[in-house]
Amino acid sequence: MTMTVTEEELQRIVAAAVKLALKEVKGIEERNEEPTTQVETTEMGAEELDEAMRLMQSNRGKGDEPMVGIFWYSPQRKMLFGVRSHRISDYTKAEYGCISCSEIHKDVWKKEYHRQKYKNDGIGPYTGAYEMVPRGRIFYNPDTEVFTIAVGNWIHQYPEAVPLIVDEFNLAAAIYEVKTAHHWDIGQKWN
Repeated sequence: MTMTVTEEELQRIVAAAVKLALKEVKGIEERNEEPTTQVETTEMGAEELDEAMRLMQSNRGKGDEPMVGIFWYSPQRKMLFGVRSHRISDYTKAEYGCISCSEIHKDVWKKEYHRQKYKNDGIGPYTGAYEMVPRGRIFYNPDTEVFTIAVGNWIHQYPEAVPLIVDEFNLAAAIYEVKTAHHWDIGQKWN
């Protein structure tokens, strides 16, 4: 099958292609431009700086403290992503007998999905629905001093995720248990 294109049609096609290419290049240039917003600053006073330095010093070494939080697991990349973690010492009381972070998967996914869509040209792990990716939450019970890795039954298919979770939330020296619940099964939404 042979297709004949007139000289005029060919010029229109080329012009449209050039216009599209220039639009793409302009879009790339606009994204790479340096910000033109001026930032107003003030100098920290000596007392304020001393206080900030004392605070940072008091936090040294606390990076290894066991944490609570949420995560997703990418079976393709064999890695966690979307991790939100908090030291248990940051919480003063346990609601419902346990400590966990305040973030919920649905809200984090929505925020990261939009960030990915508009800042990363849609490239990244936040595609589809949040509940269609293996996910879980870490709880801490101060009465029993036990951490719970709460996951869906997906963990039986991807047991290699457990050491990653233990490492990410600094649970190696802590007492922890892995528990499954339908809430974190693939396809289960927040109700």
